Amino acid sequence: MKQNIYDNHDFFSGYMALREREGGLNAAIEEPAVRRLLPALNGLDVLDLGCGFGKFSEYCLAQGVPRYVGVDISEKMIAEARRRYPDKRAQFHVSALEDAEFDVGSYDVAVASMCLHYVEDLGGVLDKVASALRPTGRLVLSVEHPICTALLAGWHDSEQMPRMHWPVDDYFTEGRRSTTWFVDGVIKYHRTLDTYLSAALVAGLSIARVLEPQPTAEAIEAQPRLAEHLRRPPILVMGFDKRPHESQSSQDR
Repeated sequence: MKQNIYDNHDFFSGYMALREREGGLNAAIEEPAVRRLLPALNGLDVLDLGCGFGKFSEYCLAQGVPRYVGVDISEKMIAEARRRYPDKRAQFHVSALEDAEFDVGSYDVAVASMCLHYVEDLGGVLDKVASALRPTGRLVLSVEHPICTALLAGWHDSEQMPRMHWPVDDYFTEGRRSTTWFVDGVIKYHRTLDTYLSAALVAGLSIARVLEPQPTAEAIEAQPRLAEHLRRPPILVMGFDKRPHESQSSQDR
C-alpha cells in the first residue's frame, strides 16, 4: 500500500504549520544528526528521498551541490518545493519511492529523511538506492525509532503524573500500524533495528554509523518540552557506505 497522506488537505495544512514553526523534532534533533553523517557536499550530486517541501535542497545548494534531485509521493509537497526553491540545479519529481527509477551510479549521496517508515517495501527501495550510488557513495537515512513505532501509543499519562512512561510492546511483531497524526488512519510500518540494518547490508551497503540523537542542552533551554526526548530515543539515524564489488581475483581465492 502506498499511502499519500500528505496530499490530504487537513494533514498538509497541519504539517506545514508545524514545520513553519520548526518547533518539533526535525530542526532540534533529526536535521543536526543527519548532517553529522554527511560528507562535505561541495561538488557532489545528491538524491533526496521523500524530499517533502524541499527544505534539504536549500542546505545542499548552499554547500555547493551541482545537482540535487528530490522525489516525493505528494503533489502538494513537490509544488511547494518548486515554488520555494527554483534553483536550476534542483529538480523535484512526484513519485512513490517504490515506483521511482534512479539512474545507476549517478549520485554521490542519498538522503532518506523520516520517510522510510511509511514504505512497505524497504528492501526494494534500498536496492534501488544502492544501485543509484556511485562506488564511494553514502546513504544517510532517518526514521522514527523502532521503540516509538512498535506500539504507537505515545506517552502514558496518569491523573497524578503526565508523561509517566512510554510503553513498548509487540516490538518483534513487524508490519503495518495505523495511527492518528493530524488526521486518522496514517499508516506506518514498524521494523526492528535488526531489520533496518540487515536490509541495508543485503542491498550492498556497509554500516558507517548509527545514531540515537538527543536534544542538546541549548535546545532544551530554548524549548524545555524537548527534555522528554532524553527519556527514550525518538529518532534513529543511520549512515551506510556503498560496498565496492569484490574483484574477480578475490572471488577466485
